[in-house]
Amino acid sequence: MAQDMQGFIIGIVIVGVTLVIGIYVAATIAGTMTDGSAAQNASNSLVTALAGGSAWITILVVVGFAVIVLGMLSEGLGRAAGGVSGPVY
Repeated sequence: MAQDMQGFIIGIVIVGVTLVIGIYVAATIAGTMTDGSAAQNASNSLVTALAGGSAWITILVVVGFAVIVLGMLSEGLGRAAGGVSGPVY
């Protein structure tokens, strides 16, 4: 289970860093373009779209951690249920 959590966290960090680098590069490109040009408008649109994607990452993080916690609970409860002896009649 710890491997799953570690892989999930590393994946989220990689996605976040890639998103930040993409926003930075697009903003830098937009800054070098002529004001009001189609290329600058496209770069600014890309920055806006990438910045809006961060809301999806938040949702994915919450869902991912919920899945990990539920997996840990079901594994622990399953193990506990297997070792508990019931009343003898």
